[in-house]
Amino acid sequence: MLILVVTSHVTAGTPAPSTPPASMSRQILVFVNEYRRSKGLPALQPNSFISSVALGHSRDMLTGKSPFGHDGFRQRINVISSRLGKLHVAAENVASGPMGAREVVDGWLHSPGHRRNIEGDFRLTGIGLAEGRNGMIYFTQIFVR
Repeated sequence: MLILVVTSHVTAGTPAPSTPPASMSRQILVFVNEYRRSKGLPALQPNSFISSVALGHSRDMLTGKSPFGHDGFRQRINVISSRLGKLHVAAENVASGPMGAREVVDGWLHSPGHRRNIEGDFRLTGIGLAEGRNGMIYFTQIFVR
């Protein structure tokens, strides 16, 4: 299994609009798929199990159980593979800050590594975000094929 990991992170400090997490996850997917279509790429299909794994990582970063970044990525992919079967390639984007969906996707698109993941030959994705009381939000998007 080939695994790609982006080691840079997108962070921002502008206030996020107050949007429920599930709605913001759907918006992120819409913006990512709009971008993919503009490049002639097929839309990513959401997968609820991958989203639950992404959410777990976002919660771990929020609570400090994991540092902000990609620690534990291989374990997350192993969990996904044990449920979905053999994976050919996987990648992950993370971001943090009090941002809205558009800001997160725009930040990823302005980062070469994150953009490469968004443009990658993936079929499935999962998105999870966790918001703290202080308005800080941790975002994780996992891509697999």
